Amino acid sequence: MRIIIVEDDPLYAATMERLIVKMGYQIVGITDNADTMLQFFQTLEPDLALLDIHVKGSMNGIELAKKVQKLGSDVPIIFVTSFADGDTFEQAKKTLPYAYIIKPINVANLQRTIELALMRQNFKEKNNKDLQAKNWEEDILIKDSIFVKYNSRIIKVPLRELSVLEAKDKYVKINTTQENYLVRMSLREILEKLPPTEFVQIHRSVVINASRIENIELRDNTVQVGGEIFDIGRNYKDAFLKRLNMLL
Repeated sequence: MRIIIVEDDPLYAATMERLIVKMGYQIVGITDNADTMLQFFQTLEPDLALLDIHVKGSMNGIELAKKVQKLGSDVPIIFVTSFADGDTFEQAKKTLPYAYIIKPINVANLQRTIELALMRQNFKEKNNKDLQAKNWEEDILIKDSIFVKYNSRIIKVPLRELSVLEAKDKYVKINTTQENYLVRMSLREILEKLPPTEFVQIHRSVVINASRIENIELRDNTVQVGGEIFDIGRNYKDAFLKRLNMLL
């Protein structure tokens, strides 16, 4: 997950950076200036922003959040601040942040807050809370990317990087161009949520990304994806070849 940070205290900024990296997330921008942070929102495509309220530049963190919203960004914002007074909180609340954390930061609380912010954002985008909650409990959310809950981290994987999904007992192994992950969902449940224009089932336990096909051997009924050979199930062959005429 791509995170941007605005924090005017250099020591605290370094601490925040260390904690975020240790959690396994990627920091794509860090600054002490609200104007620079505004540029980050527009150019770095972050998944989440951690904002201090007292920062340098032409506006404070709350004003920055309002500006970002006026520009149409819906990036989740978490305020991380030393301002514990009611007036500041009421002003911050008007920007509808995903959370308001008082310094010093509790590491576990920060990580849970980030996870909840990401989860809420994806629930909002898919506009079906019951279905989203079920999917999250089963370790995956799907939109134009999948968000895989892996140990204590949330990994964002664009669908274009998926190669193969293999059913493994009660799990599905997701093979990507970078890493492989296990999620606690059935292959059928995941397939129903993937774009049918890109993904096709070739075996009762295998779904492939058609754009990742390297070659097909019709004599052996196999297909090569990501350097690996997979069998094409007899009951899936005709439908698979028919789909290829439309997909490729």
